[in-house]
Amino acid sequence: MKFAKMVRGAAAVALSGLLACFAVAPAVARAEEPAGHVAGEQAGLLDGPLFPDFNIGPVSVFGTFFDTLQEAVDAIGVDPDLTGSGATLIDNLNESVTVPAGKNLRISLFAHTLKGMGGTPTITVKAGATVTIDAVEPTAALIAPASGVPALVIEPGATAILESGVVKAAPGAESVAIQNDGNLRVLNEVKIEGEVLGGMDVHKHALSFVAEVPATCMVDGRPEYWHCDGCGLSFSDPEGRNTIRLDEQVIPHLGHLIGHVPAVEPTAQAEGNTEYWECDRCGLVFADAGLVQVIEKTDAALPKLEAPAPAVPMQPTFPAAQQVVLAPLSLLPKTGDDSAIPVVIMGVIGAIAVVTGIVVKMRGKSK
Repeated sequence: MKFAKMVRGAAAVALSGLLACFAVAPAVARAEEPAGHVAGEQAGLLDGPLFPDFNIGPVSVFGTFFDTLQEAVDAIGVDPDLTGSGATLIDNLNESVTVPAGKNLRISLFAHTLKGMGGTPTITVKAGATVTIDAVEPTAALIAPASGVPALVIEPGATAILESGVVKAAPGAESVAIQNDGNLRVLNEVKIEGEVLGGMDVHKHALSFVAEVPATCMVDGRPEYWHCDGCGLSFSDPEGRNTIRLDEQVIPHLGHLIGHVPAVEPTAQAEGNTEYWECDRCGLVFADAGLVQVIEKTDAALPKLEAPAPAVPMQPTFPAAQQVVLAPLSLLPKTGDDSAIPVVIMGVIGAIAVVTGIVVKMRGKSK
């Protein structure tokens, strides 16, 4: 059954906008028509060589179509293949629906009517369940099935929120539109034609702005919205017309914008670095191409190389002639040796005597 629904939904989603536009104009005229899977005019659009005997269920949950509203309500929050938490009427329906305990969903009348069957309320909300009812057109209505039978029954511990549209009691002596034994919140745009047993909280939104949370490379963000602390509803617009579910408001994360930095060998004049990858959006640095190991950018730096030590100059050497002249000095006693001083003195005196004798002799010959 799930596969059949999805096949029908995939084929019909392209036509749903056309059908919805067509449905808005004649919605009032068809208000009392018996419910069918597709209104006569709509069926005529689909019966032909392209879609022979093709029917679309009268209820849509984000592109998946159902034959009854109860079937859609039961599938919301349970069927893992179903996306969305709101059921939208794409045709008028005669059906009584029960919202089971624990459910939290939305029923959009769009531009159509929902009327119960026999002696059963049109919508019954069980304890622990929450249902929000809205309409696109102000004439879209939730209608009681019979005199003395309410259009909406809210059991103790249940919550119903009426955002827009009309709730009508059946004509008769007892014109009861809503039986409220739980929690009923009614926005001032809603029109109720009949008695509300148990009272209601007529609410006017006091909206506060909640700023956008930007998406990052790895974490989803959330768009801006407006929130009412009085009723807990959130809206996509400051006028409070379009309600939203916060868990469905997502700005997808961006993913890293990676640049590769190749390895550079250090020199004595400049530092180097190891190979790394850096995100140009968030600035994270990774040591691997798989973006698993996050590092500091300084961890990839390589210090400069040490400069080589300067060369030591060689000591000068004396020429050979200087060595010959200085050679006799090596025969002198070492500094501090006093024992050879007399010998040196005697040698000097002897040398002087020899030189003197030679001079005297040479003078004698000259005379």
